[in-house]
Amino acid sequence: MKRFINNQGLTLVEIIITLGLLGALIGPLMNLVVVSQIMNSAGENETRLFQVAQYYMEETRSMDEIDMELFLYNSEKNNYERYISDALDDYSIEIRLIPARYGMHYIEVDVIKDYETVYALKGSIIL
Repeated sequence: MKRFINNQGLTLVEIIITLGLLGALIGPLMNLVVVSQIMNSAGENETRLFQVAQYYMEETRSMDEIDMELFLYNSEKNNYERYISDALDDYSIEIRLIPARYGMHYIEVDVIKDYETVYALKGSIIL
């Protein structure tokens, strides 16, 4: 009975076929890594936006009264507004305090990029 094992090593054809099969298997896996990195980056960005909006929401909620140096009264919309242009890299923050009944105010925090709201957070406070 003949042996199927060649003790002399691999031939060039066998090495080329093996490399071709490995390339065909690794290519799609590398695409998965790239897509995963893109998704991870988008998730990090969304988390940063939420954290910044939450920070300004909590900062506004911690006030005992409306700070007229920070907020400007908009008589057309009947609310107090604050605009922060350098909150993040390309993002700005717009905070609105909307008076309601019995000393309650609604807080709206918008994260804006290129004049478009990309994240909005709403809450309330009693002043």
